[in-house]
Amino acid sequence: MVPTPELACREPNLVIVTHGWYEQEPWPGWTAMAMARKVDTRLWRCGWWDWRGQAKRLRPAKAATIGRDEMGPLLGRRIVQLSKDWKHIHLVGHSAGSWVVNAAAEIIAAKTEADIHITFLDAYVPDGWDESVLGRLAHRHPEHHWVEHYFTRDLLNLTENKLSHAHNVDITAINPGFKGHKFPWHWYHATVTGRYTTRPRFADSPVIDRSEMRTYGFARALESGVPAWKNSLTLPADGAVIRIESQP
Repeated sequence: MVPTPELACREPNLVIVTHGWYEQEPWPGWTAMAMARKVDTRLWRCGWWDWRGQAKRLRPAKAATIGRDEMGPLLGRRIVQLSKDWKHIHLVGHSAGSWVVNAAAEIIAAKTEADIHITFLDAYVPDGWDESVLGRLAHRHPEHHWVEHYFTRDLLNLTENKLSHAHNVDITAINPGFKGHKFPWHWYHATVTGRYTTRPRFADSPVIDRSEMRTYGFARALESGVPAWKNSLTLPADGAVIRIESQP
């Protein structure tokens, strides 16, 4: 859900988390709540966009199409309707939900002057689709928009996408046992909380989020502090791939 008008303060910051195709767990709500515990709620509004009914389709490509053409634009319009004075908006989307947040960001960028941060989690790109559409805001306005993409390599290569307009981070090697495609959202949530809380049997697994002295995940967001966001804006969103490796 998007924060209601009653909750929208003057020129606040906003973070919205959303899911992908055929997901039953309300994990975006868990992540939004975890983020809310980390920020000053006088300055931030945290919520999630639940389109599970629309995403429940036989084929993931159909869900991606609905996300791109219907649910993403709807989310963008609702965010703009709440306020045109947002200072910073962080959109997090998993799998087919990447097309939702990407479409929403395009509308928000056209209607507001907000800085926009997009986090793609194992973005799904249907056959024949142009992956460079995802995150192209970072290419147009790198001084205000930044895009990151955390992905895993899986046996079927369905979501092993390197996005041209994102700072790509391969987190395959640090997977403590989750199914590959879901792991990025478990991991991102863990970078917020500092530990794995979404699967009890992995509660003791270390949260590995560093590569070459740089911390990834929630640490890259404005929610973690102004210096973190300013540093993120200096990182290239040009399709190159960074890998986070398991600790020895």
